[in-house]
Amino acid sequence: MWNRAPFLSRWTRVGLVALLVGGCAAKQDPFAQQVKRIDEVSLAGEELFSRGDLKRASRNFSRALTMSRAVDYPQGTAQQLNNLGAVALEEGDYQKARDHFTQAYNLNQDRQQFVAASINQANLATVAQKQGKPAEASQHLLAAQDAALRSRSPQAQGRVYLQWASFYLDQDDPASAQDFLTLAQPLAATPELKGTLYHHWGRLSLARGDTGQALEMFTQALKIDRSILDRAAMAADLFCLGEAYQSRGDLPQAWDNYVRAFDVYAGMGKQAQLPRCLKRLREVNLQGGMGHSLERFETRAQPSPS
Repeated sequence: MWNRAPFLSRWTRVGLVALLVGGCAAKQDPFAQQVKRIDEVSLAGEELFSRGDLKRASRNFSRALTMSRAVDYPQGTAQQLNNLGAVALEEGDYQKARDHFTQAYNLNQDRQQFVAASINQANLATVAQKQGKPAEASQHLLAAQDAALRSRSPQAQGRVYLQWASFYLDQDDPASAQDFLTLAQPLAATPELKGTLYHHWGRLSLARGDTGQALEMFTQALKIDRSILDRAAMAADLFCLGEAYQSRGDLPQAWDNYVRAFDVYAGMGKQAQLPRCLKRLREVNLQGGMGHSLERFETRAQPSPS
C-alpha cells in the first residue's frame, strides 16, 4: 500500500506559507514592509516547490532566510529553515533536512510558537520514517503531539493524530490507526484535514480488504483535495484508487487511475514517484491483457540527466 508521501506534503504545505505578524501587516512601517517582502519571496518559493523546481525554490527560501535574519524576524527565520528542510527532504538529503527542521523547532520552541514547533517535529518524524527508523519517528511524533496540545489548537492536534494514523498504517497496525483516526475525526474541520482524514480511512479500509469502502473514502478525499488544488494529495488519492480497483479486479479502472496519478506526479516534477506508478501500470496491463503502449510512461520515468 502506498500512502500519500507526504503526509509530509500536508505538513510542508502548511509550513511553506510565511506567517505575518498580525498587527504589523496593517501598518505600513518599514519593518512591516520588509516582512511583506519576505512573505512574497517565500510564497514564490512555495509555488516553485509545488512545481518540483527545487533549486529555484531553495534560492527563494535562502533569500527569505537571509532577509529574515537581517531584520531580526525570528518567526520568518524559523519558517524559512522549515522550508529549506522540506526542500532537502524532497532531495533525499536527510541529514540536511534534519538539521534545518531541528533549528526551526528550537527557535519556535524557545518563542513558544507551539503550532509551528509541532509541524517541525512532525517533519522530523517523516525524516526518521524515510530512514527506516520507526522508534525515532514515534519519539518525534510524541514531541509533535505535546507541542500541539500546548498550542491548544484543534487543527494542530488533528494533524498530529492523522500522522499517528499514517504511522501505524505503515507499521501494519490497523487497530492503532483506527484509534487515532477516531480522535482526529472531530478535529478535521479544514479541507486539508478532511482530505487527509478520508484518505487514511481509505487506507485503513483497503488494509482490511474492504475495497468498496476504500473506493468511497479515496473518491471523497480526491474531491476535497482537488477543491484546494493539493496536487500531491490528489496524486496519492488517484494512486490509492488504482490500488483499490486493482484489488477488486477492475483492471481498466485501475489503469485509468494509475495513469492519472502518473500524470499529476509528472506535472509536479515528482520524478521519484514515477517508477512506482509505472510498475503498477505494467502489472495491470499484463494482468488484464490490455495491450496498452507503455512507451510514454517509460520515457518519462527515466531519470533526468545530471
